[in-house]
Amino acid sequence: MTLQRNLSNFMNTIRLSRKQSITEFAEEIGISRSEMQNILKGTCNLRLDTIRYIADKLSIHPSVLLFPSYSGSQLEYALLLLQTIDVFSHLPEDQQTKAAELFHELILLLKSRH
Repeated sequence: MTLQRNLSNFMNTIRLSRKQSITEFAEEIGISRSEMQNILKGTCNLRLDTIRYIADKLSIHPSVLLFPSYSGSQLEYALLLLQTIDVFSHLPEDQQTKAAELFHELILLLKSRH
């Protein structure tokens, strides 16, 4: 898989998980719509400083954009998990404790099924 295709897959997954149009996603990242279209089609040849800029906007390491080790569906699950962790981190401490207890119970239930 080419670097452009890796970048395309990753960016498409993020955009779709956020349910954003190409225009909305381009505006959020701070690049033109046409450049975003080229990225999403896998036809771009971005400079390293542009890759670093996009990675900074997404709060990720630049290598993740070019060398993702996840398939499309795995990446969607990873993003969902990261979004869940973000929501969890904004809960009051007592709710974090309760959520952690419930998660522990869920793990025990799932473990007992195997």
